[in-house]
Amino acid sequence: MKKFLGIFLSLVVILGLASPSFGGEKEETINYTVVFKQSQLPSNADRVIEELGGTIVYEVPEIGLVQVEAPADFAKKAIGSSAITAANPSMTFELPEGKTIEMDEQLQQSLTDQAALFDAYQWDIKRLTNDGATFENHSGSHDVVVGIIDTGIDLNHPDVSKNLMDGSKNYVPAGGMYGVDESETGDINDIQDRNGHGTHVAGSIAANGAMLGVAPDVGYRAYRVFGAEGGAYSAWIMAAIIGAANDGVDVINMSLGGIYSKGQVYLDGERLGSDIAEYVAYKRATKYAEKNGALIVSSAGNDAIDAKSPKTVTDLANEKYGYLGYEFQGASVYAPGDIQNVVTVSATGPQDELSVYSTYGNGYVDVAAPGGNYDLALEYLAAGKYDEYLEQMLYTQEYAFSSVPVLNYEVNENGLVTNYTYERPGYSWYVGTSMAAPKVSAIAAILFDEHEGISPKKVKVLLQQSAEDIGKNGHDGQFGHGLSTVYSLFE
Repeated sequence: MKKFLGIFLSLVVILGLASPSFGGEKEETINYTVVFKQSQLPSNADRVIEELGGTIVYEVPEIGLVQVEAPADFAKKAIGSSAITAANPSMTFELPEGKTIEMDEQLQQSLTDQAALFDAYQWDIKRLTNDGATFENHSGSHDVVVGIIDTGIDLNHPDVSKNLMDGSKNYVPAGGMYGVDESETGDINDIQDRNGHGTHVAGSIAANGAMLGVAPDVGYRAYRVFGAEGGAYSAWIMAAIIGAANDGVDVINMSLGGIYSKGQVYLDGERLGSDIAEYVAYKRATKYAEKNGALIVSSAGNDAIDAKSPKTVTDLANEKYGYLGYEFQGASVYAPGDIQNVVTVSATGPQDELSVYSTYGNGYVDVAAPGGNYDLALEYLAAGKYDEYLEQMLYTQEYAFSSVPVLNYEVNENGLVTNYTYERPGYSWYVGTSMAAPKVSAIAAILFDEHEGISPKKVKVLLQQSAEDIGKNGHDGQFGHGLSTVYSLFE
């Protein structure tokens, strides 16, 4: 059952770790993430890193973060430096292959009317907008911009192109995550989605066409940090947060996250200290965004555990990353979800139930939103009738529907993407807390639009205060303050 649940989690970020190589005649180098004690990058950062045996290959100066190429003993030396607060092998975020169901091309071509898909498939958007009634007076505007840190956007998709604002950026360097993707040239303007996840998220926020988002008139920008393979170094994500904040976006949607230690971290028996560099950087980046007027909205995660149980989270981290030589001791937390000034969103299904995969926790989850579920799919699978589930399109009753590009890939002998071909705009059904967070980002954007000059802190409070109480009476660990809806803002 656990394996089955895993394949149903649709393109929601999990954390992986770069594994260093020890031994051999030639000393190999790997990537490290380093956070300086100064909140901004010091002027002598290059010299400090060079004296420790490394070379800076990527930097986010606003929060004192650099990515370094160095030999395998670099981290041990770096954490002993008086200038450095944390250093460890660079963490990578992966978008694993998950269960998605694409719309039939012939069915798609038959759709010509505005909002033709809304009544048929968008149970989740209908739930939050009172069957679309809120669109008339509370649909957002281009005076407010949501920054979507994700896989980019399908520039050819008619449903999401209308609200795409100028100024989107790409943070994926030439070659991509694994250095072999010929389509990745490092062009800062190349925001074309090669994966689908980002376009699906954007559709839930601001689609205005055959399908509709929660805020169908709000503006958004795409900040691309993932390529076709769905991998990204955390430094790219931090740079995108800072970039979006500097661009003046009002809301930053992050349908991603990872697990970080606040206790002791060991790599092959060597102690790396009590802080993971990425967690320190996340705290700085979220503060920077808030100072610049942006509210970060994050997905809660798809591990179906209590995020406020430090031992449970640490056990999961050891289970996931132990094979790489890591051992975590003490408390571990999710980030950015567990950071105080972030709005963290759990996922619900069509009956307002907590989705079977959703991570939860009292004091962790702020609000909930529909991310899709697969209770019915599990029933049909257990009965040996999963083919019937697909044939009858029963997934339309519980999965989250949105826009995607239809793509083909070229791969090398190692199975890594070397190029891609864009086919056409399309639609797919996904499930995950990645599908819940953008709905709350859209609602936050409406609040910014209708309360000129409002602060991110106040928007977070209004989201919590206006949420519709579901589940147990009052605040609880599954849904936080409740289901975030547009119509409840104005009751």
